[in-house]
Amino acid sequence: MTRTETCLGELSGPVANSDRLRYMMDVHFDTKLGTPFWIDRAQRLGVDPRNDVKRFKDLVMLGDLSASELQERPLTDYIPRRFHGQIDQMLLGQTGGATGPGTWTAYRDDEFEAAFIEPFALSAAHVGFPRGERWLFIGPSGPHIIAKAAPRLARRVDSPEPFSVDFDPRWARKLPDDSIASQRYTQHVVDQVMDVINKQDIGVLFATPSVLTRLARVMTEAQRLRIRGVHYGGMALDVDLLRSLQTESFPNAVHLSGYGNTLLGCCLELNVEPGRTPAYFPLGDRLVFETLDADCKPTTFGEPGQLRVTRLDETFLIVRLLERDNARLVAPPTDAPDGFVMPGVDNPRPLSKPDANTTTGLY
Repeated sequence: MTRTETCLGELSGPVANSDRLRYMMDVHFDTKLGTPFWIDRAQRLGVDPRNDVKRFKDLVMLGDLSASELQERPLTDYIPRRFHGQIDQMLLGQTGGATGPGTWTAYRDDEFEAAFIEPFALSAAHVGFPRGERWLFIGPSGPHIIAKAAPRLARRVDSPEPFSVDFDPRWARKLPDDSIASQRYTQHVVDQVMDVINKQDIGVLFATPSVLTRLARVMTEAQRLRIRGVHYGGMALDVDLLRSLQTESFPNAVHLSGYGNTLLGCCLELNVEPGRTPAYFPLGDRLVFETLDADCKPTTFGEPGQLRVTRLDETFLIVRLLERDNARLVAPPTDAPDGFVMPGVDNPRPLSKPDANTTTGLY
């Protein structure tokens, strides 16, 4: 049995990531050097994960985790005490707060590479993403992790520091659709972007699908044909929109999208053929996806359901976090690069649809 087959079977069978899982239980539930939040939770529930959690399904003892529970205490309460002396060396980031207050998390540098940079590098090499091109990153800075990742992503494909244009997605979401304020802010961002595109030799765009749609309307044909790579981030990617951007707006580019967030890391596509339905795969065994039916019972492999995710990192543990997206679990393709062994998610979509009268803004 291959490693991929083993990992796939473990989700509905006896174990998943058993060695890593047991190690993380030792790290986070050590009563002296472990994680204050998780130690308190285990004591309240009357369980000892170091002894009781031997298989992935045993995590049910710790219950499901909500994002709000990761916002109630100082960040240090979610990091093992053994690493508190290293926090000044960690990368901190906060979620975008699309459905509520933002949630802080931390990554040690090697974990940040494993969660965000290495998956992109392997995927980019696999699908032939262009190397050595000038990048333009259009996205949020501030507490958002994506701006910290963008320069490293570019350098992993032999490109220099990206040109960048900042926008605040939290502010953009507060502006009423079609309001003068929203239109002025959008135009402010687009003006900055076009100033870069008009003066610099840009070959790769890294932005949300909504931004790319707006840019395609104002860029010249020559500018659009000059783009050799498009990397999508920040939003779910609609299949029809992807097809339009790939075949009409930027037809000379390799279009590569990722799925994830600040809390979990990024999963990458391993197929960029036109007309595809996007499917995203985690690298290694640090992320475990599950899907649940309306009664919160696991669905069978390949059936749609609400996503539940577990993150197994030394500095930050997330157990059975319910996500706001619906998707199907899918197996990595047979030609996947080494390390893509765990199930991915096929065409994740928000559980609730936007109001029919709502237009899509920058983010």
